[in-house]
Amino acid sequence: MVYEISESLKVVFQAIEDRCSDPILYDRYELKTLLRNLSSIEQLLIARNFCKLSWNIGSLRVLAVLQTAHVLTASNYILSQENNAGLQLILNDFLEAEFELIQELFIAAHYDSSNGIRLNDIIDECLGNLYADLLQNPKLNDLKYLQTVTKHMPADFIVGLMQRHIRIVLDLHKSNTKSAFANFAIWINEGVDEIEFTKEIYSKLLQHSQPEAISYLFKLSTAESFKEWKFYLILLQTIACKCAQECTLVIKKYFKARLVQIAATPSREAMLHLLLSIRAATATTMDIDKNITAYADWYKQNISDMKFIFKVEEFQAIIDLLQQCIPYETAEDYIEIHATYSISPPLHCGKLVQSYKSKCKMQLAKIKSKNKEGNENDNSILIEDSE
Repeated sequence: MVYEISESLKVVFQAIEDRCSDPILYDRYELKTLLRNLSSIEQLLIARNFCKLSWNIGSLRVLAVLQTAHVLTASNYILSQENNAGLQLILNDFLEAEFELIQELFIAAHYDSSNGIRLNDIIDECLGNLYADLLQNPKLNDLKYLQTVTKHMPADFIVGLMQRHIRIVLDLHKSNTKSAFANFAIWINEGVDEIEFTKEIYSKLLQHSQPEAISYLFKLSTAESFKEWKFYLILLQTIACKCAQECTLVIKKYFKARLVQIAATPSREAMLHLLLSIRAATATTMDIDKNITAYADWYKQNISDMKFIFKVEEFQAIIDLLQQCIPYETAEDYIEIHATYSISPPLHCGKLVQSYKSKCKMQLAKIKSKNKEGNENDNSILIEDSE
């Protein structure tokens, strides 16, 4: 079908193009009224013409008006674009202002089955780029978009949004389990003192569905060949230190169930995951001694007295796994708890416990010696510098 474009419609085309080059849209209401008074065919032509224009400094404001006038949605505009590099620049503008556009994009990605795959891929790349940039410069964006995106939305949408953000943040850094033990304190301190966007994600998104967020975090972290340790630990610590009592109970129940599962189906990887998870979940204050004490309390309640909970073969399996985990230990405070806290053994398990504690003490001595050497080297460097 051929439609002859009238002179009056050409004037509207030009008016829209002119406004795209202006950073401030002074006549937003008038433009919206004009668009609504056009026929359906004219609105369609306006939408198609806008999609062909180059993205300009004022295009964001104009697109917001087109969306509120039901002429062109953000998702349909994004789907019309083929240049992926340019697309990401457009999405960056969505994240900075006119948040109804990014909200509509999230809604379409969640509910539109026909275009959902492409939209989800586009959004994931955009958010991945955003959070990678925020690692370098935390003040680039304060994530205000999340307040609009979550406003008046149903629970299934909020949960899906939460899961998307957790996946993307976890994917920012990969490491093996040994590295996670070695860098645990550094990562937690970085998450508390330097990285801001994880706290923003919690306050603006995760706190609205705390139990679901922590359950999803645990689910992802127990997947085979899991390597997203850094932000798993940071997010777990962030949630644990801020969440409500209901969520705290979810965490405690999970750790108890996880230990029971490990006793029944022994796995070194599962035990390593449990030890790291508990350390992150108990690092809830600015007082390191209190955090260590909280971990020690868990160890006493669940390991020291486990003969009252588990059968002999399950007890033996737990001790064997803890023994396998010793080489991963690099933090003096935690291995000292393992070395010094008593474990009540069931019948015929005394030597097994003694062997485990002896190896913990050997590892503790090795760590102390290494730390002492490091301190002496640091002191010598300081002395040389002062001379």
